[in-house]
Amino acid sequence: MKALGVLVFTALMGSVAAASAQTISAEKWDIVGVKIGMTEAEVAAAVKAFDASAKQVSRRMAHFPYSDGVNGFQTPAFLDEVEYRAGDSRLRVWFAAPPAEPRSYAVHRYSTGNKTPPTREQFSAALTSKYGPGQSHYLANTGSNVMQWSEQGKPECAVSTNARVVVDSSPDTLLPPRAVEVLEGLGRAQHPNLRKTMGASVDVARCGVVLRYVWGGPANDPTFPIPEFYVWLVDQGGMVVKNRQSMQWVKQLEADVARKRQGQGATPKL
Repeated sequence: MKALGVLVFTALMGSVAAASAQTISAEKWDIVGVKIGMTEAEVAAAVKAFDASAKQVSRRMAHFPYSDGVNGFQTPAFLDEVEYRAGDSRLRVWFAAPPAEPRSYAVHRYSTGNKTPPTREQFSAALTSKYGPGQSHYLANTGSNVMQWSEQGKPECAVSTNARVVVDSSPDTLLPPRAVEVLEGLGRAQHPNLRKTMGASVDVARCGVVLRYVWGGPANDPTFPIPEFYVWLVDQGGMVVKNRQSMQWVKQLEADVARKRQGQGATPKL
């Protein structure tokens, strides 16, 4: 496989980085007002505050299957994901599964079709003004720009699954539900990109919150229009921890029903 060409800059442009020397804490990061840890009602209020005409287009429920070894069961349904359409944007929000409270742990926005798109310079300035200086990567082979912020004091886990590059534009470690599986797999494999940020003790439950914007276009043309972009806000460590708790919860449910079935077993008439 051909290695990806990546250029890394301390900021998008020196003038933009100078506009804000203050790093914004991860607790304050949001996408259209939606933050990590919100309830469904809080998410709905934030989306409406951003765009009063926004519409909820889907509300997805989920459940966990389990078995007593003979019979199949499933947990009560719980909220998994909601989706909104607001103007030229599609917004998806995922919520923690039981036994945790149903609070948001991942947010994704895709915006396209802006008829009066900002220039790269305007877009970059808006990002830095809102979130503070981030780390910028230009992926020459795809013409993608990646701007990323990671929670202070936590290992960076929004990494490439390709050990030859540290960061790419793939959402493999960000987009639920597969992201947990990908992160756990990278952790078990002691992936080099995680070892760079975690050292010898790799546990993806230690990952922090990550915010990533991706858009297309050349690396250094300040007038280039940005009509389309993707953004993720994900508590990577949080979703790993909550998934482990959910799996343990289901395991306990299975043990309970298996014990009950075994206790009700009758001696066969032979």
